[in-house]
Amino acid sequence: MERNLPVDPKNLSDKGTKAVMSSAAGLGLLGVNALLGIPVVGTVISAGLLGLGAIGLFGKTKTDKTSGTVLAIAGVAGLTTLFVPGLAHSLLGIGGVGLLGYGIYHLFGFLRGINRKK
Repeated sequence: MERNLPVDPKNLSDKGTKAVMSSAAGLGLLGVNALLGIPVVGTVISAGLLGLGAIGLFGKTKTDKTSGTVLAIAGVAGLTTLFVPGLAHSLLGIGGVGLLGYGIYHLFGFLRGINRKK
């Protein structure tokens, strides 16, 4: 039955996963960027992201390591707001908007695939 479908189900699920994860990561990064302006909260969030990233780097799967790398980079970028606030906030904002745009792009691809599947 799956051979008659005009859209590959694996490709469709990959696009849906990328859409959800990228959009959520983009919104999360924009939220963290906003919270980094609060002195103590920003430092705690950055240290937490760095710690979670270090844990993810020791994971067994490629996804764990990729997620750990992204979290660690976000933590380091958050800590750099203490020293170079303008540059770090700009980079985090651009990264958040980029991830959000990437997620929306894949969301449209997912929705197009769903419509073809009907």
